[in-house]
Amino acid sequence: MPSPFAALSKVFVRLRRQRNLRTGTRVRPVPVQRSAVHRHTQSAVPARPRSVYWAAVAGVFVLVAGGALIAGHARHLATAVSLRGGDAGSAGLDVLQPLLPGAAFDVPDTPVFQVVQAGSGALIVAPGAIMPAPVRVDLCQQTVDAARSRLATLRVGYRFDALARMVGEQGEGAMRPGLARNALVLADDAPATPTLDITGRADRREPLAVRWNEGPAIAARWVSDTGRAGQAASGTREGTGTFDREGWLVWSAGAVRLQRRVTAACPQSGELLVSVLRVGQSQSADALVTAIAPGLASMAVTLKPGRYQIPAVPRPGLEDQTLFVQLQAHGLLRLADDGLIELAPRDLPAWRAAEGSERAAVLNAWTDVRLDDDTLKLLKRLYRMADGDYVRQQVDIFNAERRLLAVRVKSPGSAPTAPATPTALAAPAWQADVADAATATSDTMPPAASALFAQLPQGWSSWTRISQWPATATTPRARLVLSLTNRPAAARVDSARVAVAPSPVAAAARVTRTIEVMLAGRLLSVSGATIESQRDACTGRVCPDRAAVRIYTLAPHAGADTIALEATPLSMATLANPGDAKYRHIRIADGRLIWQTLDETTAPARAPAHDITIADRNGTPLWTDGAPTDDARAAGLAPLLGLRTDQSNSVAGMLARLTDNASAHAAQLTIDLPLQQLAQRTLDCIAMHRGHWTGHACTNAKPSEPAQGRHAGVVIMDADTGDIRASAGAGMGDPYASPWPELRDFDRANPAASPLRLPAWQHDGGVHNSPGSTFKVISALGLELAARRDPQMEQLLAGLPLNDINRVAQQRGFAFRTDAATYPMQTTRAHVTNYRDGLLDRRAQEGRFGLAQALTYSLNTWFAWNGELSDRTLLGRSAGGLPDVEALEPGALDTARPILAMAHLVGFERPIKLDGGLLPTTYPWHRWDALQASNARIDRVDARHELRQMAIGLRMQTTPLHMAMAAGAVGQGRVLAPRLLLQLDGRSATAPQAPALDVRLDRIRAGMKGVVDRGTAAGAFRASELAAIRTHLYGKTGTAPTVAIEADGTRRDVATVWFTGWLEPGALPGHRHRLAFAAYASHSDGTGGEHAAPVIAAILATLSQTPPQNRE
Repeated sequence: MPSPFAALSKVFVRLRRQRNLRTGTRVRPVPVQRSAVHRHTQSAVPARPRSVYWAAVAGVFVLVAGGALIAGHARHLATAVSLRGGDAGSAGLDVLQPLLPGAAFDVPDTPVFQVVQAGSGALIVAPGAIMPAPVRVDLCQQTVDAARSRLATLRVGYRFDALARMVGEQGEGAMRPGLARNALVLADDAPATPTLDITGRADRREPLAVRWNEGPAIAARWVSDTGRAGQAASGTREGTGTFDREGWLVWSAGAVRLQRRVTAACPQSGELLVSVLRVGQSQSADALVTAIAPGLASMAVTLKPGRYQIPAVPRPGLEDQTLFVQLQAHGLLRLADDGLIELAPRDLPAWRAAEGSERAAVLNAWTDVRLDDDTLKLLKRLYRMADGDYVRQQVDIFNAERRLLAVRVKSPGSAPTAPATPTALAAPAWQADVADAATATSDTMPPAASALFAQLPQGWSSWTRISQWPATATTPRARLVLSLTNRPAAARVDSARVAVAPSPVAAAARVTRTIEVMLAGRLLSVSGATIESQRDACTGRVCPDRAAVRIYTLAPHAGADTIALEATPLSMATLANPGDAKYRHIRIADGRLIWQTLDETTAPARAPAHDITIADRNGTPLWTDGAPTDDARAAGLAPLLGLRTDQSNSVAGMLARLTDNASAHAAQLTIDLPLQQLAQRTLDCIAMHRGHWTGHACTNAKPSEPAQGRHAGVVIMDADTGDIRASAGAGMGDPYASPWPELRDFDRANPAASPLRLPAWQHDGGVHNSPGSTFKVISALGLELAARRDPQMEQLLAGLPLNDINRVAQQRGFAFRTDAATYPMQTTRAHVTNYRDGLLDRRAQEGRFGLAQALTYSLNTWFAWNGELSDRTLLGRSAGGLPDVEALEPGALDTARPILAMAHLVGFERPIKLDGGLLPTTYPWHRWDALQASNARIDRVDARHELRQMAIGLRMQTTPLHMAMAAGAVGQGRVLAPRLLLQLDGRSATAPQAPALDVRLDRIRAGMKGVVDRGTAAGAFRASELAAIRTHLYGKTGTAPTVAIEADGTRRDVATVWFTGWLEPGALPGHRHRLAFAAYASHSDGTGGEHAAPVIAAILATLSQTPPQNRE
């Protein structure tokens, strides 16, 4: 007789499943007539089995009758929880259960990594560690013998000098393919780490081999998904091992993790992800615990010190997850090429057993499934047991959301942008049927559908989407019907279509004679209207083609009561995370299917209601009563402050996420509202519309501007304190022009183009964020760093006669001359060119040319050549070297690549938080939080020419904040620490002591002074009202050439233009501190001196005529 607890557990399991199924089908009910209710209600909401209610009654009886037993069971649970180390840890252990059931282990309170063997699998326990971002190696690039698919040895964990010696010992043979290709190096002062040599074949189906050398006192241990332990060579510190998809080399103070995965770019070999974990990466005592087992993907949890035991069997309610994982492991459940989940058919064993002539179906796709006893039991569970029924229902939900058919209407004569306040257009009531049966619709789209658009559509109603599809292998057809009359339309008996009242948009079509419809799907036919025009509207990165979304202009037929669209849905296979993944058991992560448990805490907890007020540095209100003030919105601050409190990445949203017990938070920002207003208006006028700013108004704006796709930003900061005084952005779109749910989803799917982005210090990568020649300020710092150890570099920076420069280049074998406009000269291969074919000879000063002249006139060839001379990865050679060597940990190449070292010092490739130290150290930061800047990234270097491009600012993505920090650092002589949060709840921000640059700066300052006085920015600062300012002004222009793809697919040559610099103290009335600034505009047909520098010039000119108001 089953125990009462087993019966009660089944009750809760059934109730939980029904709750989750209802959650998975939150849909708009099908509109039906009273007479049709019994026919169609079930198609919208799953029927609740009556047995659930009777089971619940039985459960209540069991609760009353079995009190004593429950008390005893509770005591048993208390013992189990104590063994596992706490409730939080126990919940986390559930994800490890399918891999290592029953394994027991300890999480020590001392920072020592350890491996716990558990059968053929193992646990890696890493106290105080976090999983860092991996370094990726494309294994297709690692292939050296295509005929035999052999990979070049990948060397991991070497110091650069040791690697250089290894190459040097080979002499001329050092340059043979594969000796040290894509080597991943550590810094000279990095903790002791084994070196690894990874070899194998390019076929991803074959394991890779690892050979390691421990070095002294390491004692490393190998763990992998092959289930085979590593082998240590007798009497040596070397060992070998293999792995299929994942392997770990673990020692007491660290670990190296290797992961191999398939990529679309390299399907035959995949890519290798390499991560280094070390003791002390995290301030927390919690441990990262990773389970690895043969044939299964690894899983990781974070646990506090204590004793733990993984459940031997799934906890009640988790049998579904276990079955899902086992079905995947045995090949009975898989993700097909079309993005749908396939389940092995019920009759697969009978089909296998039958003779060829007796097989009624073709199941060749499942011939690779091994039908052993375990597999047959899983098939039985899948089709005959309750947990299998539930898994199949979740698969149906997943597959239903992989189809998209939706329609929306644009109001006739609507403005291109919405009003200042968010007012969503009313959606007309569409009816839908599939296969002549009415079906449910929803007014929300799957969040990932936002990726169908490169820009957020504006001025449209909300969507009407078919939310339920029949289970069919073929693509179903659907009809979407819009009523155009006020009287009920006759319902079709065969489809149970019912009459609905027309929306104002549909009624307006009777007057305007046309209606604009946007359809996400494939239109087959239209009835009741004629298509007057159509255009493609699918512009996003996941569009299968541009016609996947189209806009139709329809002219209703005379006397027509309805317009009906017959269409087929789109496949959602190209969209990541279709549907609201938080409320689904099955989702895709890292390209694979996973099962996530759902409970009452699955949805993110709503932030507690806080009374939040935000003011500028002078006390002027910016945010009150849950919204930005009118002045703040006019100054372009709404995306920064937050449109609403639940914009969690805004300043207001971040304060609402504070977990303290305070009911209110009062913040003061470093922003100076009058300066912010001036910066925003000037940016809109000049950067966006190429107009002229008079100090009060914009004149002469070009009718053709702004160019499609242009975005712009400007930052002005106090270089002494780091206070950001103004932060303006433009070109991201009106955040109030779309319904909030659609804006939120678009922000997640396409953050680079979101109206909520902050161009002043946020970016999502891409060529339109390259700084161009403004990066030469950082390159100059790197050359000055190299000159400290290289006397010849010191001479080149100080300035040599032109003939001497040419002699140095010739003696060292470099194809560089001062009278050549390209470098390398006279080549048809990759090279850099000076702007307008400028020559160094024409810019020499008293017959000499050095760093100051190179900066003033922005000579690309000089910076590219000297960048090569300074870079130790090239081994001092004019060809070859190790340009593709990569850092395994941040900063590992700084000693070999001085330009990279100075970029890191001034703020590139490191987190920059703007909270002034006022947020708790445990604050949960998110990627797009307003109080932190995006990382300024430098692209991976694979070839020597890419090093040249890096030196002239074409191989990185940055923001105005980062470039203002770089320029300001040259003016200050030390690194800047920016901040936006000045005060929080009465506490003032801190000003940390920033490190000095510790290189010679006079030559860089002279070059930047020359840019303003006679160089590339002289024209922007020539006005008489700037004469007094000009003597105190230093700057650098930048023009990064790019290509824009127009809506019709044509390519257009454009540029991202920049200006950065600083103004000395006292140059403006009331300003006693040095001001640093940077401005940029993308998709420009001008240069930095023509388009970006005028933004700063107009701001400074206006400030020079403005009486001081509480300035510093």
